[in-house]
Amino acid sequence: MISALAWVRKGAAAEKPTTYEMTEEEYTRIQGIAALEIEDAKKELKEKSQLDEEILNDPALKDFDLDKYDDSDHGSDQEEEGSAHVFSKIKGLSYYKEGEEDPYITFKDGEEDLEEDEADEVRIFGSDNLLLVAKTEDDISNIEVCVFEGESDNLFVHHDFMLPAFPLALEWLDYRVGRKAQEPGGGSYVAVATFEPRIEIWDLDTMDGMYPDLVLGCMDKKQLRKCRGKPHAEFHTDAVMSLSWNKNVRNLLASSSADTTVKLWDLNTGKCVQSYDHHKDKVQAVQWHPTEPSVMLTGGYDQRVAAFDSRAPNAISWWTMDADV
Repeated sequence: MISALAWVRKGAAAEKPTTYEMTEEEYTRIQGIAALEIEDAKKELKEKSQLDEEILNDPALKDFDLDKYDDSDHGSDQEEEGSAHVFSKIKGLSYYKEGEEDPYITFKDGEEDLEEDEADEVRIFGSDNLLLVAKTEDDISNIEVCVFEGESDNLFVHHDFMLPAFPLALEWLDYRVGRKAQEPGGGSYVAVATFEPRIEIWDLDTMDGMYPDLVLGCMDKKQLRKCRGKPHAEFHTDAVMSLSWNKNVRNLLASSSADTTVKLWDLNTGKCVQSYDHHKDKVQAVQWHPTEPSVMLTGGYDQRVAAFDSRAPNAISWWTMDADV
């Protein structure tokens, strides 16, 4: 199923996309994200421990010593709270940026030609159109970055990246965030809304990326479970249904959610700077005015459309629809 599409402006994509590299800074960032996810998993397991104890204490299972099934020489008592063990050995791995430095590579002739051929294969020309396709197949969701060659009428997948949940909306933007925030130029990014209450922003000029460059929303799953679906001033608590990037005030991204709120996000800080609760049901659509930088339009399942100035949200113009927007 294809659930969302977005065009990338012609000429905005980098001619030679870069390949994702695990730098020291990126390693630290990923370690922090992984630590949060692992900690959440530990908390979930702990909450289920009572049921596990009842099962393990069943007299019929005593002979199997199931309570010691997972024991090993490297017990969990050696683990540090909140540490990202899945990445704990990464620094010990030997890797070589240049093939000449690797003693195990003996075939070096023609390497420059090979690299040039590979660069040609992934090159995006200024005449190419890019189409972003949010696709789900067999419960696996991803974004495909497709190149359309107009002269030959050829559409193909250039690269893709995985998503954590079913995608609902895509919004392209050329405002740098995350790792490349301080670099000159606009870049090429996509903001992705899914059934998760968070927004992921990915760098389209980087291939084989492991994590989004910026995540907008709460990462604490325990806190989200407590307020699931209830409006919150600082983050969404339910599926994000629509996105709109402000092309006039370029650091602002608007989002609407099934939690009945509309939120403004500052892409420089990654924080919510304003939250609106004028709708009484899921907010399906949000859109900035093309020329008035502070005016936006929203539509919801309460069968109403609202137009208002984001600086004065109490002065709203309403339209009543015949059905859910």
